[in-house]
Amino acid sequence: MAVASNSRRGAAGIAFIVAGALLLLATLLGFAAVGTGPWLGLLANLALAVGFAVLAVGSVANVVARVALIVAAVGFLLIALSTIVSLPAPIGTIAIVAAAIGGLVGAIVLYTGKEITDRSAVAFIVTMAIYAAIVLFGLAAVPLGILGNLLSIAFAVGLILTGLLFSRVQGSRRR
Repeated sequence: MAVASNSRRGAAGIAFIVAGALLLLATLLGFAAVGTGPWLGLLANLALAVGFAVLAVGSVANVVARVALIVAAVGFLLIALSTIVSLPAPIGTIAIVAAAIGGLVGAIVLYTGKEITDRSAVAFIVTMAIYAAIVLFGLAAVPLGILGNLLSIAFAVGLILTGLLFSRVQGSRRR
């Protein structure tokens, strides 16, 4: 049974905390009608890409988890890149779907492989399921209104919670 090291999981946790805080700030500033430009989203997606890449490096024994986490990292990296340069439409859509599917599958496989357990696993899986729902509703062009804002806030808070659970130092095997 392989377990991602505490230092790698902690580094990924810090990246998730940063991403969640930036996304939460962008959402709350949007409520206040303060224009922030694309920079908060760019930095949040870069932080997510780094977090998933660090988790992929730390997943030493599980090839499926490593592949899924790399797919998520590349997806978030392409999403960040699309805020700087104009990518063709299919690439942007593929990146968003890859980030959602890779993140959700990676979270589930890390849990089933016992690389993450307990609260951190539940928080990670639920957070990625929320992101997958946001992506699914966006692709289906479902008008969400205030529900979309609540899902965005839930995703940001989920990232912060997941990051806190990943980054805390524990003396026991329970994570």
